[in-house]
Amino acid sequence: MSAAIQTGLPVVVIGAGPVGLAAAAHLVERGIRPVILERGASVGATLLEWGHVKVFSPWRYNIDAAARRLLERAGWQAPDDDLLPTG
Repeated sequence: MSAAIQTGLPVVVIGAGPVGLAAAAHLVERGIRPVILERGASVGATLLEWGHVKVFSPWRYNIDAAARRLLERAGWQAPDDDLLPTG
């Protein structure tokens, strides 16, 4: 991928849910430090509110590749790809 164009303006990601954090991870891999805005009280606030909802997709479909690489570099232990996320 080509180098990022620096304009002096921040790149803003709206939402710190799974999609927003995946977008931020892709930016970080490209050397761009995003500003992440979240309406909720914490990262993934909406997911926490919906923790009682059963998810039918195993982890392999729920973890973005860039986010996985970033998390693994920080020492994160990935769940089994075949397991279902729980709330």
